Amino acid sequence: HFASSSFYLRFAQGEEMNIPVLASLVHVVTGVCLEGGIPPHERKNLENANGESYPIGIYVPDWAASSAANILVGTIVEEIFGFNISLGSGTSSPSSFYALSGCTDPTSAVNQGCNSEAVSKYHISMEIWVDLYPLAWQSLQDKYPNVAAKNLGNMGYDGVVSAFIPKPVQKEAYKTEGVALQYFRNWNASWYQPSKYFDSISMISTALIRPCSDPVSNMQDDASMRRHIHFTGDANGTVFNSTSGSYSARCDDGYWWIAPSCRANTSLCVPYVMAGPGWSLEEYMQKATIWNMPFALGVAATSVVIIARQPVAFQLTSLSAKT
Repeated sequence: HFASSSFYLRFAQGEEMNIPVLASLVHVVTGVCLEGGIPPHERKNLENANGESYPIGIYVPDWAASSAANILVGTIVEEIFGFNISLGSGTSSPSSFYALSGCTDPTSAVNQGCNSEAVSKYHISMEIWVDLYPLAWQSLQDKYPNVAAKNLGNMGYDGVVSAFIPKPVQKEAYKTEGVALQYFRNWNASWYQPSKYFDSISMISTALIRPCSDPVSNMQDDASMRRHIHFTGDANGTVFNSTSGSYSARCDDGYWWIAPSCRANTSLCVPYVMAGPGWSLEEYMQKATIWNMPFALGVAATSVVIIARQPVAFQLTSLSAKT
């Protein structure tokens, strides 16, 4: 996938909201970072037509490039333009879409709490991957055109999302059996057994994996699960909740979605660990099903590296400057 990282901005006529500064993202200081920067006591809030005063809200999804870009912009807004800021944290690009559109629960995969009269407490979000989530973005534009976030264009570089398979694993598989694990057809479980080069899910503590029932997890995203059934026919890979009328991913142990090719024997599954709320989950569910790939898909509980005896497959995000 190639996705443009975009800049979003929307000033809403909203009431003041106090969002705690994230200590993990920026140190709270009483001085300034930039030479000639406007000091804190001289900064001002936004003020709407009703006389309500509030800081500029900056929404920061939880990956490093987003933190860097948003904190840089926050510093400029404070010290060059002279406005107070408040920071909020998210889990994914869609959570930024929803936050800037005034949705009350932007990180939820079930119900983000959007409405056409929403008042946003966030106005800026940088380093957002809109091209990876066209349906979520367009849905907001169609349903809530008056309050939906606006895309102000590319930041100047492209991002790449892919699977990361350690080089030693690739070399061992090719040396031993002539299997090129970097080629998707060599993951077909009818012909190959890639699991012999990776740990099984039983070797990974569930404390390191986000429960599938977590409302933040994309495992709970009804729209994604409906599309999975539509495009793959894998109804057994989902669970229907008759009370809520929604679908979720089937995780028999509560933590891992198991592909059809290894559903009967999970020891043959290769753990594939995703970041955030489950970035690219829908994509890999469909790939695993259509191409007969023996994946066990899980979402990391935090941003820490998961340790296993042998390697597991990880999601990898990289950024490259445009020439």
